[in-house]
Amino acid sequence: MYSSTPSSCSRRKQHTTPFLAHSWQHSLSSLIKSVPIKSSTIKNSSVNSTQSKAFSSIVFILASLFAIALTLSAKAYSADNPVTLMSGSSNHWYKVPSEDTVTFTTEYGDVVIALNPSLAPKHVERFKALIKSGFYDKQYFYRVVDGFVAQAGSNDTHDKEKIAPALLADIPAEFTQPLSHAASVVETRDMFAPKTGFLDGFAVGIDDKRGEMWGLHCPGTVAFARNSEKDTASTEFYIVIGQAPRHLDRNMSVVGRVVSGMPALQKLPRGDAQYGGVIQEVTDNSRIGRALVHSDNHPNYYIQQPKHEEYLSRINTGKTLDNPFFHDKVYAPRPVDICYYKTKATLNP
Repeated sequence: MYSSTPSSCSRRKQHTTPFLAHSWQHSLSSLIKSVPIKSSTIKNSSVNSTQSKAFSSIVFILASLFAIALTLSAKAYSADNPVTLMSGSSNHWYKVPSEDTVTFTTEYGDVVIALNPSLAPKHVERFKALIKSGFYDKQYFYRVVDGFVAQAGSNDTHDKEKIAPALLADIPAEFTQPLSHAASVVETRDMFAPKTGFLDGFAVGIDDKRGEMWGLHCPGTVAFARNSEKDTASTEFYIVIGQAPRHLDRNMSVVGRVVSGMPALQKLPRGDAQYGGVIQEVTDNSRIGRALVHSDNHPNYYIQQPKHEEYLSRINTGKTLDNPFFHDKVYAPRPVDICYYKTKATLNP
């Protein structure tokens, strides 16, 4: 039997009690304002030839010094950042290592996941080992709850005698990690954490007093499923396809986020609510064709950092409602849910 109570937890096996959540949100794209630069002109009709030449020389010297300063600044930035400045802009992107990106093929298209070992190193290592072993090939997204999660893996259908025992062993929980100096704060008035922000573009909760950080359950988050006991994750994983309840934060081991392919996941067949979303008769529409870890020659994905000017513009609009669309701003500035204002991912920053 399956419980449909919203407070129960995500499970790793079919015979345990899953949890349900049905919520969704509409997003409103913020307008990005462009400010034209007004250039000044120098009137020289009253300047004699000698003065004009002197003025030109001074301008040339100043321009040369400015160009040298810009060159040195760009070089310094390139040395300290994984992605150099785009021409004429101040973009900030995190370059995901190829070995930390994986692809799951489905009937509806590829799903690409970026992994972050800093959030759950043992789970990330297991996930990649399972993928390389072919564990998920020809398996299914066998539990899909609309507006919540798509869960996949073995569902106890593998012949365990043909699988290395190390790949099936339970993994110690990695709900939180020591706070990284690279984590950046975006919101200090979050409902479920002292602070929220990003670590290399991955949404995290932050607790300065405890010195801890943890992955958040945002749309596209990938985490390992488990039984009620905390150290029982092994092979099953789920992907958030809706607005998951954030009470799962600090209670599940988050390994990464989807960077491409969410539309494919949204097309997956749904399971019946009376069975906790478990599909009773899976078909090819739910099947994972194969899973693979990207090689070094695979194109890199880039995840937007919260210092990116486009992201700062979106966050500012969300907090201050500084947009012609909004007329009632009584409660601005207001806190924002960073799961609602996610950083973007792309192959072409």
